[in-house]
Amino acid sequence: MALFENIDFNDVVGSFADVGGFDVVLPFLLVFAVTFAILRKIRLFGENKNVDAIVSLILAAFLVSSTAIVEVLVGFLPRVSMIVLVLLMLILVVGIFSGKSEWGGGWLFWGAVVGIISVIWALGAAADWDVPLVGEMTEQDVGTLIVVGVFVLVIWLIVREPGGDKKSLGDRFENLVKGLTGGKK
Repeated sequence: MALFENIDFNDVVGSFADVGGFDVVLPFLLVFAVTFAILRKIRLFGENKNVDAIVSLILAAFLVSSTAIVEVLVGFLPRVSMIVLVLLMLILVVGIFSGKSEWGGGWLFWGAVVGIISVIWALGAAADWDVPLVGEMTEQDVGTLIVVGVFVLVIWLIVREPGGDKKSLGDRFENLVKGLTGGKK
């Protein structure tokens, strides 16, 4: 007989929530850890770790004593976590098509665009947005995609450099990314 054969992790999480794990323990630990890290980094109280720890403990205790603030925190943090996760997935998908990729020029740009659209589509499908599946696309969906594509093409034709610049669309996208990241690759 295995020791953990009858454990249901949903029940474990439910029990943790019942004893205040999400309302007291996790907010306390989060505020303590973040405050302590900031105080250690800025050296507000010099090299004395004990003072940093005491101040962090007090701030964390005050936070969890206010149920209104904890409710805001408990509602806010899962959303922020979701945003961070989506941004991480976008960076991952764009990273596939950049850097030392053998793809170049327009293929790089279109690969990144398709990747970003795919991540947004996957997020929408997982969040029960009204996202059409590829097999369920209607004529109206195709028409909407064509209108959006034409709209993007017109904007690109308006804002592109005059004929003297022979850079490909992928090179322009790469220059845009370099400009947004401060020249880092």
